[in-house]
Amino acid sequence: MLQRPLLFPHPTMTDDISGAFRPLKPWLLSHLGKGRETYPAHPQTDLLESAVLAWAADLGMSDEHLEITARATPGHLVGLFAPQAPWNVLFPLAKLQMILFWLNTVDLGSEQPVGHLVEPVRETLESGKSPSGGPDILRPLASLRDDIVAAGGAELIPGFTELLLGFLHEYTARQAWESGEPLPGLEHYLKHRTRTAGIVLGMWVQRLQPGLVGPGERLPGPLLQLMKQGSLLVGLDNDLHSCHVGAEAGERLSLIGVICQEYGIPVDMAFACALTLNAAIRFENAGTAASICADTSLPDRVRRHAEAIYYWVDPVYTWSLETPRYGLRSPDAQGLVNRPCLAGEGGA
Repeated sequence: MLQRPLLFPHPTMTDDISGAFRPLKPWLLSHLGKGRETYPAHPQTDLLESAVLAWAADLGMSDEHLEITARATPGHLVGLFAPQAPWNVLFPLAKLQMILFWLNTVDLGSEQPVGHLVEPVRETLESGKSPSGGPDILRPLASLRDDIVAAGGAELIPGFTELLLGFLHEYTARQAWESGEPLPGLEHYLKHRTRTAGIVLGMWVQRLQPGLVGPGERLPGPLLQLMKQGSLLVGLDNDLHSCHVGAEAGERLSLIGVICQEYGIPVDMAFACALTLNAAIRFENAGTAASICADTSLPDRVRRHAEAIYYWVDPVYTWSLETPRYGLRSPDAQGLVNRPCLAGEGGA
């Protein structure tokens, strides 16, 4: 009788995601890091971090918001994924990342349904003014909108509004799953994760960067596809980097838990399945980017934009390794290596 080979020396047949993660961390990071490198910090990182913290304080955000801001490192994140963007693009991107961090912690963690934000957010983005007495998140959102318009991006606002409202819709579903409703199937979860990674929102704002398909121009379908693939990859990387933290905080929803449910397998095996899924989507994403860049019938700015979008995934991976939020930087974590950009060109 054939015996199934063990995937790990001592497999943990348990639903304890956090407990299974710790002994698997070196193996997981090694395999997740194959075929990719990590990146050095942007020279304006410290200035961005200080500016975001001052901005939050000037807006009168709560002590809880300010504490989250101090440890979230949004400036480091945007400096990694948009290294060639000017300050008037970097700072709005950093504000956006901080807004998403606040939504993910303060608002998602509250007992009040995230859905109550939908109409106030819509009103704020359409009018440019936050309603009096509205939720705290509206003040930074109005400030971000002002920055986008001042940078020549008024025509980005309708699409940005649609994307953010879709994000909030998915967060409403996430609250329900965390409150005890049955977890989604894998296909549903992947669609959900593509939207909740928040990356398409950042890629939308990055259109302010000179040389890309800018505000007022139609974004070609292949670039939209590349954005969605990149967003899903960032979400899956994040799931594998942060699932132990979420599990320790009592969160039910994670890629690992969904795979366990979908296939009826233990946690240890689910990590291997998640790595395989990640590798397959990375292969697809690279193929999409390469096909756009090789298509000489496309304008140069479209091909440059494809490089900029493709560039996001590994820099966000770098931030995940380094952020204190996930506690991954340790002697068994990967070292930092500079990596050339797609096709050996100048990058984004």
